[in-house]
Amino acid sequence: MKIFISCVGGMLLAVPLTAFDKMEDHEKRFRESAAVLSEIMQAPDKGIPQDLLEKANCVAIVPGLKRAGFILGGEYGKGVLTCRTPNGWSALSTIRVEGGSIGFQIGAGETDLVLLVMV
Repeated sequence: MKIFISCVGGMLLAVPLTAFDKMEDHEKRFRESAAVLSEIMQAPDKGIPQDLLEKANCVAIVPGLKRAGFILGGEYGKGVLTCRTPNGWSALSTIRVEGGSIGFQIGAGETDLVLLVMV
């Protein structure tokens, strides 16, 4: 009986800690995404043109998108998304990018991805 009570108590303690870890993950993702956009916009010759940003309905930023492949390939990354509303920009939303491929390929890499959604 004592073992059961200690297990239940441990599970009840683990739930809030897991939620706290998720919150830290989201905050870290927001900070990294802001840093990526700031770095890209400060690059004089490689920044996103201002007229494209003004026409974009949504902006998605995925810092550190990981890709790897050897015959079979895959990619995975987490980032943030915000869209235009009549009153400005929406609140940040988290996104996840996943994908797979098959074919002649070999290698691995990591890149920062910025997507502009134009409608």
